[in-house]
Amino acid sequence: MKHGICAAAVLLLLGQAAAAQPKASRIMSLKVCTDELLLDLVPPARIASVTFMAQEPASLRHWPQGARARVNYGSAEEILSTQPDLILTDPFMAPGMRQLLAKTGARIVEVPPAENFDQIRAVTRMVAKEVGEEARGEALIAQMDADLAAVAARRPARPVRVAQWGNGGYVPGAGGLFGAMLTAAGAVSIEKGAMGFYDVETLIAAQPDLLVYGDTYRGMSLRSQQDNHPALVKRYAGRRISYASLYGCGVPRTARITRQLQADMLKAVKP
Repeated sequence: MKHGICAAAVLLLLGQAAAAQPKASRIMSLKVCTDELLLDLVPPARIASVTFMAQEPASLRHWPQGARARVNYGSAEEILSTQPDLILTDPFMAPGMRQLLAKTGARIVEVPPAENFDQIRAVTRMVAKEVGEEARGEALIAQMDADLAAVAARRPARPVRVAQWGNGGYVPGAGGLFGAMLTAAGAVSIEKGAMGFYDVETLIAAQPDLLVYGDTYRGMSLRSQQDNHPALVKRYAGRRISYASLYGCGVPRTARITRQLQADMLKAVKP
């Protein structure tokens, strides 16, 4: 009996010690997708640095607090001099970087990419737990689910056929994050495979209802002039819409972007 009581007491003390563990106070993000989660979950005082991408115009439209954060370029000198106690990165590190991070003494969290809304929930909860902001994580997920419910209520009876155009002719297919957004919004890509490359003639022959442009990188390609091809301008006048692609990162805010994308699509195809 005494042994049982002692074991229970030890477990209780261990649980209390874990609960009393202080939150990380110097959190460093090395990837733009972890920037986005970190800026949504944690107050600025606990952020040691985010990537320089957090201060690009596309990011600042949604995370203006990124303008006040210190930025990094992922160099060894920056990582060592920052002395973080928690580092957020992705699983795709070079062996040399993995060895470097191990030398910092910081806790390393490798955050996998999220390419659908179930994965966004899982990743958000994972990062929220690591940074000690689980309640905030659940609030972000609740807002995401509310946005998805609003999207489901407006899903059209007939799927809208779209092409995500403007990235050098690359059109993503049914999978991936954009595919998940389209499915939720009641739309479908003209490309049934994983991806396809379309020239102007092939695109017109495919007869999508809409052309959709991700605005994060729009205008950066040397082939961006194809967007203004006279045949496209004439055929798709009023049926060319853009959405915030958020660098392709799956984060809770993706549902809000999906909601706006759906509203713009339904407006464009309205008889």
